[in-house]
Amino acid sequence: MLETILGSIKEFVIRFSDIISNTVDSDVIIADNNLKIVGSKFRYFTLYNEIEVGSLISEVISKKEKVIVKDKGDIESCRECEQFHDCKMIGFVGVPIYYKDCVIGAIALLLPQHRVESLFQTIDTSIEFLENMAELLSGKIEYYNQNQSLSQIIVEREAMMDLLSDAVVFTDYYGNIQHCNSRFKKLFTSDKNVNGKQLQELLPHAIFDEYFSEYNELKNIRVYITCGSYSFYGFVSSKQVIVNGKEYGTMFVFETMNQVQKNVQLSEKGSMVTLKWAEWIYPRDIIQKSKALAVTGKTILISSKNRNLSELLAKGITNFSERSLNGLKILFCDNMYRDLLNVFLFDEFGELRDANNGTMLIHDVENLPLYVQERLLYFIKTGNIKLNNNTSVKSDVRLIFSSTGDLKELAKNGLFLEELYYHISEHEIIVPNLQDDMTLFKLLINSGLSYYGKVYQNNNVSLDKEVIEYLFRSSYKENLNQLESVLEAIVRKNDNEVTLDDIKDMGFYKQKNQNDISLSTFEMEKISELLKTGCSKSEIARRLGIGRATLYRKLVEYGISD
Repeated sequence: MLETILGSIKEFVIRFSDIISNTVDSDVIIADNNLKIVGSKFRYFTLYNEIEVGSLISEVISKKEKVIVKDKGDIESCRECEQFHDCKMIGFVGVPIYYKDCVIGAIALLLPQHRVESLFQTIDTSIEFLENMAELLSGKIEYYNQNQSLSQIIVEREAMMDLLSDAVVFTDYYGNIQHCNSRFKKLFTSDKNVNGKQLQELLPHAIFDEYFSEYNELKNIRVYITCGSYSFYGFVSSKQVIVNGKEYGTMFVFETMNQVQKNVQLSEKGSMVTLKWAEWIYPRDIIQKSKALAVTGKTILISSKNRNLSELLAKGITNFSERSLNGLKILFCDNMYRDLLNVFLFDEFGELRDANNGTMLIHDVENLPLYVQERLLYFIKTGNIKLNNNTSVKSDVRLIFSSTGDLKELAKNGLFLEELYYHISEHEIIVPNLQDDMTLFKLLINSGLSYYGKVYQNNNVSLDKEVIEYLFRSSYKENLNQLESVLEAIVRKNDNEVTLDDIKDMGFYKQKNQNDISLSTFEMEKISELLKTGCSKSEIARRLGIGRATLYRKLVEYGISD
């Protein structure tokens, strides 16, 4: 605040009073605008311990202008002072101290008789000297305040940088360390204060020597650095920082390989898969239903013949939900691990406890042993994990199940817990099967060709009808990863329409054996099967990727009656 700002640099003001007094051979008082003496030096007088209202110094401050008195007898206020006759001061020179257009105090010279004549002979020079001293005081205050602000900024900056999981160091133009966070010190040095040391010397690696000679930005450069008992294996990035619009330093960020691997694991849990991204592979109604269920937080069952499609959809649902930042755990059920699943899921440090506040996808739930299903049902109903010591712990986990089988039929036959089925099937998403839907299969094919066309800058590749029909009835469609590999190889090795002969030349054609059926037989059986399930002719035509008129022709051709 202005009324105390001069007092904030009191030690400097006291030394300043000494300098002025020695320079002009006079007593000096420096007071703030509260009429408090902040600094003084008395060579001739000892009378002045406080400043009264109405005094000459108070007049300098109140009028905000210099006051020059050669003889105090000429000043009425001095003559009326009770100490007029005791006061040895004859002359007075005072100038105000300004800070940001406000008077915050005054510098005053108290002159005895023998100093009045000599000083007033050069009064203009003396006043200019005092005004310069007042400006220096003002500048000192500005410098002090800037340092205080800077100190606060440094404290805040250090606090923020210490929160970072990465090691961060800031250097000047020449590589001298200006600041580093605690993570950097932990990785590279036991020295508590590395400020002022050169980064190139602290971390002897060619990458830093090269940087400070050419100043080319580093972007995730993998390095191995050893310095004494410390070693670092990971990635280094740099960013130039502009300071005061002119000079600049560099911020270096060090990310360990372990941290990178953790981030990769987060991506593998589905952090990059969204329902928006998945629109290319799922029908619109599936995406809309997934969004609607994602925001409810309820248990979901995804039924699909293809485990890959179930997993992608579960990841998209997770990232559309309020739990998106808490990750997705994935459990692949196999009753061959019957003695491990129980511990893996329900132990005190098991996956259900570890997934608290997150989401878990349980693949192929039909493979869980019945006694594990019973414990899972108890968890769904209560949110409690029963431990082996007859205690329980709470865990808030959103469960998504996937199944490639008919859970209802399994429950009916006693091979799946009926109550668990009804709990998890209340919100079911049925993903169309690739072997039933030619339209969806073609969508996958075209998306793959388009993607790899961009990767290899080859957008001229297409598949003729025979190739698509072959892939549709082959085993490739049962494994999306295998199908992706085939599509990538096709784009890499061809630049026009690909025929069945090309597929054979590339080694992707699997020869028929005596158990294979012809395309027409396959088509006839599929149409018959779909008619029995109650599908309309329009839906059957859509799934087979043919027109309604073509379907009627095939019904006649195959002798199928509806």
